[in-house]
Amino acid sequence: MSAIKRKALSLQEKINILKVFDEKSQTKNQTQLAAELKLPVSTLRTILKNKEEIKEKYSLGGVQRKKQKVGKFDKLEKVLVEWLHQARAVKLPVNGPIICEKAREIAESLHFTDFNASNGWIDRFKNRHGIVYRQISGESETVPQDVDTWMTTLSELLQNYDPRNIFNADEFGLFYRLMPDQSYVLTGETCHDGKASKERLTVLACANSDGSEKLSLLVIGKEKNPRCFKNVRSIPVTYDGQSRAWMTGLRFIQWLKSLDDHFQTKCRRIILFVDRCPAHPKSVKLQNIKLVYLPPNATSKLQPMDQGIIKVLKQGYRTRLIHRYLKEMEDPDSKRPLTVHDAIQNIAAAWESIKPETIQNCFKKAGFRNIGFDAVMQEEEEPVILQGFPGYSSIDDNVAPYEIKSIEDLIEDVNDTQKETLSDDAEDEDGSTPILSNTQALSAVNDLRRYVASLSQSEDALQMLNYIENVIIANASKSFSQTRICDHFK
Repeated sequence: MSAIKRKALSLQEKINILKVFDEKSQTKNQTQLAAELKLPVSTLRTILKNKEEIKEKYSLGGVQRKKQKVGKFDKLEKVLVEWLHQARAVKLPVNGPIICEKAREIAESLHFTDFNASNGWIDRFKNRHGIVYRQISGESETVPQDVDTWMTTLSELLQNYDPRNIFNADEFGLFYRLMPDQSYVLTGETCHDGKASKERLTVLACANSDGSEKLSLLVIGKEKNPRCFKNVRSIPVTYDGQSRAWMTGLRFIQWLKSLDDHFQTKCRRIILFVDRCPAHPKSVKLQNIKLVYLPPNATSKLQPMDQGIIKVLKQGYRTRLIHRYLKEMEDPDSKRPLTVHDAIQNIAAAWESIKPETIQNCFKKAGFRNIGFDAVMQEEEEPVILQGFPGYSSIDDNVAPYEIKSIEDLIEDVNDTQKETLSDDAEDEDGSTPILSNTQALSAVNDLRRYVASLSQSEDALQMLNYIENVIIANASKSFSQTRICDHFK
């Protein structure tokens, strides 16, 4: 049998090979697939090994180009490509002169004294990485073309997944203490650092396409162990601390690994769509999660979370803050600083209140149209209470939930030497949450029961209060028994 001749493959051909592998890898091994594709087994293995890099280059364009020549200043170009991805993530307009200037800055940091950002070099750089100016000059100019290409890919990706196994995750920044009378101060604030970052949380939200599963929120604050967590044994979110309250690559990987473990125990395979923000590593080895990166230039149109889910979540959170604000106006003695713990309770309640239909609508709007349910395409109305405070619910839409890396940091990333550390310093301004006695807790439940009984259709709430009351009584009985037993040893 004659050996199969090696041939140069374009990016489009490699993408097609990866699609065939995804479709048939469950029934055929690599040798059989290589024979079917008329490829050497070694070529197929190389393509599979480099699949993330292939997909990355495919998303940037230049799909018919076959020879991926490495430039003389390979490290410089890798750093520059990472910077371009970061620029896209924060919607920074980029053109030829800006690329040349950034390349010179990187060359200086790398001590490349013979580098010249000439027109010839930038043309070769663009060809090597499939970059065209219209693709990096902002999302609005490239959305139509990217959407058309993506919709074809998306339809193929979703074929083997039920709606409940199709997920989207995204981060957003939240000025958790911001009250309506302060909002004008921070309008449009990106909050990369500085005073505002002290009152910012980063929140990661993840849900499936039929709205049946809203995963526990991941909330990142400045402190690992805020003082307000004293006496608190459980919270309704996953919480972590980072010195600037940012999502980092390391923390995102930890979240992914934990999620992967969860679905392994459930014997479920899911597909998870995320954007290409700087905190999302290019390649993570997962068992039960197929991780798919959205096109870099059209995330605002193609990410379900950006179609209204995060907007409704923020509205729910700020509605709760306004109720607190109004209560403090009526009763000044009740006023106290809003803590991270308070914010967590509010954001978790707002997340819980989002209806499955809202999530379904947002997936539909993002192009997930063949996922098996008929959602009504309609915009969520802003809560009436927020309408009196224009712009309040969207005040932190431009807040960066991840670190904007310097050139030095990007070079370290390319060198694989960057290490992330967490500070355990507790410089939180929040006070600890005072623990209630069992008697006080029961009294509070009785007050709530009287209030809920005055409402219509309150049966579910009353049942929940009965459950809470039983938990308090059980705890009180346990404490009483332990005290009586201890008396015998005095």
